[in-house]
Amino acid sequence: MKTCRAFLRLVLTLTFVVSLIGCGSKLPFDAAQVTGTVTFRGKPLEHGEIVFLPMEGTPGPQAVGTIQADGTFEMRSGNLPGVALGTHRVTVHCRGELPPEQATSLALPQSLIPEKYGVAETSPLIYEVKNGEKHVYNIDLQ
Repeated sequence: MKTCRAFLRLVLTLTFVVSLIGCGSKLPFDAAQVTGTVTFRGKPLEHGEIVFLPMEGTPGPQAVGTIQADGTFEMRSGNLPGVALGTHRVTVHCRGELPPEQATSLALPQSLIPEKYGVAETSPLIYEVKNGEKHVYNIDLQ
């Protein structure tokens, strides 16, 4: 249930960010470029999503990145690259496929990484995004 609420919160926030940005080419808040690689037990994750959630005192929306087949990601706020400056708790989501008999249900596929990384309250991943720096984070999940 927490995962469904977190997903709904993500969708609503992204919708809000996209509406703020519109067709402009600059984010309406101070941001920095964030890229990197996500591995699990030393091997690149082949798919998934990474989310930077601003912690208290950090202005701006959450940023989302799609994990590519080689484990790399680039964070985006809405349709533009960048993450709001400040401290962020980071969640990582990587799920398997649903069996065909469950494809039409509301069930979520099983997580391929420990669930703690997918929930903001339990994720141990915290990163600081600073002005004027290009941030490259290599995140190794255990």
